[in-house]
Amino acid sequence: MRLFIAEKPSLARAIADGLGTPQKDNGCLRCGNDVVTWCFGHLLEPCFPEDYKPEYSSWQREHLPIIPQTWRSRPKAKATAQLKIIGDLLQQADSVVNAGDPDREGQLLVDEVLEHFNCQKPVSRIWLASLDARSVRKALDSIRDNAPFAPLRDAARARQQADWLVGMNATRAMTIAGRERGRSEVLSLGRVQTPTLALVVARDAEISAFKPSDYFVLQACLQHPDGEFSATFLPSVDQDGLDSSGRLTDNTVVETLISATRDGEAHITTAVREARTKTAPLPHCLSSLQKEASARLSLSAKAVLDTAQSLYEKKLTTYPRTDCRYLPEEQFEAAGQILTMLSRASGMERMAGSADASLKSTAWNTKKVTAHHAIIPTGETPGNLTSRERALYDLIATA
Repeated sequence: MRLFIAEKPSLARAIADGLGTPQKDNGCLRCGNDVVTWCFGHLLEPCFPEDYKPEYSSWQREHLPIIPQTWRSRPKAKATAQLKIIGDLLQQADSVVNAGDPDREGQLLVDEVLEHFNCQKPVSRIWLASLDARSVRKALDSIRDNAPFAPLRDAARARQQADWLVGMNATRAMTIAGRERGRSEVLSLGRVQTPTLALVVARDAEISAFKPSDYFVLQACLQHPDGEFSATFLPSVDQDGLDSSGRLTDNTVVETLISATRDGEAHITTAVREARTKTAPLPHCLSSLQKEASARLSLSAKAVLDTAQSLYEKKLTTYPRTDCRYLPEEQFEAAGQILTMLSRASGMERMAGSADASLKSTAWNTKKVTAHHAIIPTGETPGNLTSRERALYDLIATA
């Protein structure tokens, strides 16, 4: 029996559909000689300090720093039943497939379960960037050995342990210092949350201290036998009255320029006409999608990620947690199919229908693709979507 361990139930269902004729069982889906089970995110969590030494349950300065010599984890409170199902299935399996999300956290999430059960069976890896049927079939045909993905697992574990060391020790140290000064609450510090909060506070202070200043943009209305047009004054680098940003701020200089040009005669000394090309915009990565959705849809970063994750699980868009804005050239042949689908979608008929699928923009560059490619539609027809999902899908599709 080959056992697939997916990161979440939706991923398990997509894999089981790709394998064919899934039959529901207790905590798993059976597809002939293949069985697909699932986690619910991390089923294990790092042990707390008091799990290492009971005396750590009391927060004392002399205990710090707390640095485990051998790191341990424990099942999450609500994960016991599913862990038992996975453990029983592992005993029956001949081989295992890690079906975590295609990132470092997904790699660790399944690998740590295998370590928890001391699994010695052969382990493979399936890499699913999107959950539509075509992508699932392609991934099932491209299952690889799990061993080369160990650096991803180690990176996720290093991040987890760094969070633990900073969070546990710094929070205890700050809280103890606070209690010595009469405070009673827990003062939380974290490897990510504290510097992020510092950035927000610094930016807020900068905004509060901002002092607006006026600057001038001079425009002249010009009469010509062929018609009227306007011209904007572009100051030279040695122009008097400019601030550090090259803007005209001195009112005296402005008045002098106006007086010198009012009701005068101008001569066109040079006219240049250029043909320019505009590079097609790159498709979105997560951060660019969050930025545009914030500006155009007033969505928070978390709302964008949650909605993009929902679109991914509905098989409409590719994996959202990506920092890449490029696409692998070997997938270019699918562009026409995606455009055909978009041409039938409400609101995109004209844009997608008139697009030339043979044109290849600079976004198609395999060398610039990292662990994941850019976020794009999968080619599946969007069905029942919430207003937020529809709006974000449109941003992804029209990028």
